[in-house]
Amino acid sequence: MVYLSEKEKRGGRQRILREIETVDEAIKAEKDVEEGFHNAIEENVLMWLATEEDIIDSYSKLIKKSESPKIKTVFTEIMKDSKNHIVMLTSIRKSFEKIVSDERRHAKMLEGLRGKLKE
Repeated sequence: MVYLSEKEKRGGRQRILREIETVDEAIKAEKDVEEGFHNAIEENVLMWLATEEDIIDSYSKLIKKSESPKIKTVFTEIMKDSKNHIVMLTSIRKSFEKIVSDERRHAKMLEGLRGKLKE
């Protein structure tokens, strides 16, 4: 069985980065990934987490006010899903933190190459 790379699955895409040809360009690319992507992703994941927490809080209050078993059942089920979403989003956040840690480590490794390679 032949597995397609992610690039092949996307139908071959245009490059996002121009070809990296020097150590300085490599360092910049590693740092740009962190600055350009991580911050935006982190902000959105945090907002999503807060939204899920607000949903749980609001639905808990609605359950207490309601006398309808159907309403209580539906809100309880949604709250359960929201709690699972919080767990998943927290996991995603930790995964992205690992990627950022790797990018920082890569940049430091590449900075150690400055002046050691002919460019």
